[in-house]
Amino acid sequence: MAFPSRPRRAPAPVPIRVPVFAVGRQVYVAGAGDRSARVTLMDDAGKKPLASLDDGTQVAILGWRPGWAGTARYRVRATGSGLEGWLGVGNLRYTEAAISSAPTAPPPPAVRPATLRVGESRRRFGQRIG
Repeated sequence: MAFPSRPRRAPAPVPIRVPVFAVGRQVYVAGAGDRSARVTLMDDAGKKPLASLDDGTQVAILGWRPGWAGTARYRVRATGSGLEGWLGVGNLRYTEAAISSAPTAPPPPAVRPATLRVGESRRRFGQRIG
C-alpha cells in the first residue's frame, strides 16, 4: 500500500544575527581586523564619504535606518572629535577592544608518565600473565 505524498516544505531560512544598538547608547567603531583600520563616515544617502574614524573610537548613536539582512545603518557622533555621519551595523561593536569570535581552547595539561612500583606490571585489568 502506498502512502499519499505531500508536497515538501522548503527548510526555514536561517536568521542572520546582527547586533542592535539603541539610540543614545555609547558604542565603538569596529575596523576590519586590525587596530590600524579606519572606517569611513558616509552621508545620509551613503554615497559621499565625510570623514574617517579609527578602530575603537567611541561614538554615540544618534539615529538609525533599517535594512535587510544586516544592512541597517546608524547615525553616529564621535565623542572626542564631534564628527558625525552614517555607519553600517558591521562597523560598530559594544566593546572598545575587538573580541575574538571563536574562543581558543586552553592547551592540554602536561601528563607525566606513570611510574611503576615494585611488584606492579603493565598488564591491563583482566589480562592474563603469560
